[in-house]
Amino acid sequence: MTLRKFHLLLLAPLLVNSASFAANPQKPAISEIAAGLLSIKIDGMQDLPISGLKMVKTGEQTVFISSNGRFALYGGKLMDIWTKQEIKELPDIDKIANRIDLSRMKLNVDDLGPVTIGHGKTSVLVFIDPRCPYCGNVMKDLQALQDQYTFKLVMVPILGPESQNIVVQLACQLGANDAKLKDAVRDRLLKQDYAGLPTEPPGQCNKEPLQKAVVTAKLFGLQGVPFLIAPDGRTHSGAPEVLADWLANKPHEVAQTTAPVTPKPEKKP
Repeated sequence: MTLRKFHLLLLAPLLVNSASFAANPQKPAISEIAAGLLSIKIDGMQDLPISGLKMVKTGEQTVFISSNGRFALYGGKLMDIWTKQEIKELPDIDKIANRIDLSRMKLNVDDLGPVTIGHGKTSVLVFIDPRCPYCGNVMKDLQALQDQYTFKLVMVPILGPESQNIVVQLACQLGANDAKLKDAVRDRLLKQDYAGLPTEPPGQCNKEPLQKAVVTAKLFGLQGVPFLIAPDGRTHSGAPEVLADWLANKPHEVAQTTAPVTPKPEKKP
């Protein structure tokens, strides 16, 4: 599934039944606006010459939607569709727009085939590539925090064919429902030791969790790894200088010392 097709599938259920907007001339409540955006029939869509914005036409209504389907401009209001909240003030950018509230999105992280480390009360989502050195730094640091947090490591292959093979092989082992295999996958990731993995694609494998992981990474606008989502929704691209401080949101914590690893541009023939 391409990202464009995914956007269409995403927006279709988000925009159904625009009649509820047109039929009520009174100023609707924010919750009603969000609910209406969940039920409009799309008559057409066209990319605008503006980065990351689409113009959606539905009957007599016009809605501007961000490319990932998260933000919508309708009737002079900017809505976060994922959380059904209106963004009105500058502080809302940090409280709403700059965070990913997984609980409001009703995203089941376990559907992404994660490797779980730790047993803390709050969860941290971490997107990694198995071959990324900065991901290795994060995985090393998180081992000292297993009593405080539960880390969900989601593999996405962004560093080329070798990473893709490793991710597929490990994802297939995770899907085998074998406790020993799952422990072996966790150990391989933490040590970044992938010696002896097959190079041929597995004969039988449920790749659905991996596919969902890749689509979710694109939905979140992930440009590189590691990419972290804290329990309070804050995001971080790259390895935090001090992982424990960033998770605790300490004021003195500053930008990362290591930039995220990003995919190399493909060579044109």
